This record gives sequence, structure tokens and C-alpha cells, in this order.
Amino acid sequence: RLLPESALKGWRIAVDCAHGAAVSTTPDVLRTLGADVACMGDQPDGRNINAGVGSQHPEGLSSLVKAHRARLGIAHDGDADRLVLVDETGSVVDGDELMAIVARHGLNKGRLRHGTLVATVQSNLGLKVALNEWGGHLVQSAVGDRYVLEAMLKGGYSIGGETSGHMIFLDVSPSGDGLLAALKVIEAMIASGQPLSEMRRCLSRLPQAVRALMVAAKPPLESLVGLQAVVAACETELDGKGRILLRYSGTESKIRLLVEGPDEETTEAVMADLEQAVRQELEVKD
Repeated sequence: RLLPESALKGWRIAVDCAHGAAVSTTPDVLRTLGADVACMGDQPDGRNINAGVGSQHPEGLSSLVKAHRARLGIAHDGDADRLVLVDETGSVVDGDELMAIVARHGLNKGRLRHGTLVATVQSNLGLKVALNEWGGHLVQSAVGDRYVLEAMLKGGYSIGGETSGHMIFLDVSPSGDGLLAALKVIEAMIASGQPLSEMRRCLSRLPQAVRALMVAAKPPLESLVGLQAVVAACETELDGKGRILLRYSGTESKIRLLVEGPDEETTEAVMADLEQAVRQELEVKD
């Protein structure tokens, strides 16, 4: 049992079920634990799944949280394997903050196996900095829950996730489960006695710039000599205080650029240089 009986007595929680699989699970479980639950996205008709609701559209949940003065809001996607949270102020909690909260709690309770969290290369560098400060470690995998799981199994780790809110708790299940992830965060909230708006501050994000450019072809990045030279120069400019990630999309004709740096000005300047280099080396379709 993840939480004791009546653990959520006196809690008011808002839930967006995305007109999907969570309709008959998350609200019922939370009510069984004593919570007062306000729902939206709970009228599936077979066609309206994810339609303007759920984890991809958290603005409705933010309004519901504020209207009902809820302690937190929980949003799932259609198949309920992801979790997006809204704190008591109506602000959306991102996936890196979610992972930081559960990892820190796991470290405090000795449940983060080998003191290590698994995340993808998309996660903000601030997550690694935070884990190191707490005496833990971050292992990064390629983007995709299958790669997160592979890294977890290979290293014998217990918790992993993605910025999308897809979390895996291997001690319970080998697949993503939005309800399980929500209960893990609530467990951490109960243990800390802090509101979610305070707990999320455990992560200090580095400024980040992201671009996705349509390209006519996807030659190996290592073959683009001019681009590699610009990347090397930009990494020298960052001087270990940020990072650069270039990768092709696995499903679209796109190249994805990510830059993190010590401040907004530096980050945007590096991104501008990278984007210009990409446009010079590849045929970009605007």
C-alpha cells in the first residue's frame, strides 16, 4: 500500500482525466484515501479523448485548482501513463521538477536505488546539479521511455522519467503509470509538510533555449564539419557552465537544438550561432 488509509482526509484535489483511462481509477483511488476530488475531463464518449483536456492542456486544470482552492491538480493523458501537476497557486509543475521532488524524497528515505535517478538527455542540466548537491547521481538516456527503462534495468536503478511526465517506479511496475506517479509525489508532500509550490523550488533550472527545424535530409551530424566547428566554439564559450544537444527527430524530418547556459543572454546567443550554422549546412524548410 503506497499511502495509509485516510491519508488524504482534508485534502482537496483537482483531477483532469483527459476523457480517458483515468476516469475510473484516479478519482476513485483519491476518494478512497479520503480526498475531496473535483474532476474535469471525466465524460468520455469514445471520440473526445485528449480533446482540449488532459496533460497537454493543463490550463483548464489550473483554473479548476484555483476555483476549488485545491492543494494540487493532477492531469493525465488519454492512456494515463503520464502525469502533469499543478500546484496550489495554479502554476504547472514541469517534468524535471516532478522528478526532482520524487528523487529527493527517495534519497531521504533510502529508496532511490544506488542513489541514482534516470532521465533523458532532454532534462535540464539543473536536475543533475541538484542530484549532485543532495549526494545523488543522474544517469541520462536517449529520449523515449524504452531507453529510460533500459538504463534502469542495466544499472539496477529504481526511479526514472522524462520531461513529459512519464515516470517509471521499477519497484512497483516496469511501465509508466500516472496515478502511481501522483501518489509518489503526494507521499513526498506528506513527508515534507510543504505545499507543492515550495517543494518544486528544490530544482533551480538553467536557462534553456530550444529549436526544432524542418530539414530536407538528415546526414550524419558528425559529417557536417562546419556545424561541428561551431559546436566546439560554442562549448568553449559556455566553459562547462551549460551544454549543447543536437539530434535528429526519430519520427519527423526535423533537427532539434537545445542549449543551456549560465544566463538568458548567453544561452540565446549560443542558440543563434547554432541555428545559423545548421541553416548553412542543411537545407532547412521554413
